[in-house]
Amino acid sequence: MNYNPYAAPQAPGPQQPAPGQGGMPQPWELNEVLSQAWAAVKANWAVLIAAFVIATIAAAGPGQVPRLMTATGALEANSIAFFGVSGGTTIVGIVVGAFFRVGLVRINLAAARGQKPNFADLFSGGPLFLRMVGLQLLLMVAYLVGCAAFVVGMVFVALALCLADYYAVDANMGVIDAMKASYEATKGNRGNIFVFGLVVFGISLVGMLACCVGVLVAGAVASVAMAIIYTRLSGRGGAAAPPQPMAPQGYPPAGGGYPPQGGAGGGYPPPGGGGYGPPPGGGGYGPPPGGGQGGPPPQGGGWGPPR
Repeated sequence: MNYNPYAAPQAPGPQQPAPGQGGMPQPWELNEVLSQAWAAVKANWAVLIAAFVIATIAAAGPGQVPRLMTATGALEANSIAFFGVSGGTTIVGIVVGAFFRVGLVRINLAAARGQKPNFADLFSGGPLFLRMVGLQLLLMVAYLVGCAAFVVGMVFVALALCLADYYAVDANMGVIDAMKASYEATKGNRGNIFVFGLVVFGISLVGMLACCVGVLVAGAVASVAMAIIYTRLSGRGGAAAPPQPMAPQGYPPAGGGYPPQGGAGGGYPPPGGGGYGPPPGGGGYGPPPGGGQGGPPPQGGGWGPPR
């Protein structure tokens, strides 16, 4: 990088948060979070509902293939082939769903922060695709381990790791770090998150009575509400602004300028404007009193050899 000593100095702008960096956890209440999420869905219902539907179908759709094959007689239920197809389609659902999960998290976080969500973000999962695939696979393993402790273990794992996706995408954490961060952030809040899940489940059941249309709305509201809970527990409620150049304070002084190299105009002026002109009293830097540098010394004569 070439350094220009005559370039205008620039103060550093706001810094992006470091990976995993956040503020102090903020309190949240169920009614307040759901009300804020509902308001966000009403204002951006087309983007939020469409994103939720596409991401859900991408993740859960492949897993329905064995059931369809069984219903049509192409596959025998509970056979070795059935379990083989089920396992394969489950992996496909995890891989495909991971791509859209990244975009869905970004869209929900934008809505949670009062920004306008962009539908194109749903297809922005490429850079974090492998990370999200690894996270989803580890989460599935964790859920299976939790099942060994029956329902209580599975519920505990689901509550403790429910924010891992958000840390992986928003805080740019690795898979293990995201799971650890979710575990720590949910401490003391898992009971409230459990109640939140029960309320969302109840809303979804009511939505099924409205020809299943209400389920889509309830799913979008729940997704945004979970994003709001993440911003509160992580302390990352606002998106960091990109660095911007700032006007220097008090420097350079106003007016005129110190010319850059080569004698070109412009540059930074001295205080009070203008350049460095003649000394006080007018005129320029001329010869001293009584003649110039080339004149004779006092008493006449020149600067010659001594007599």
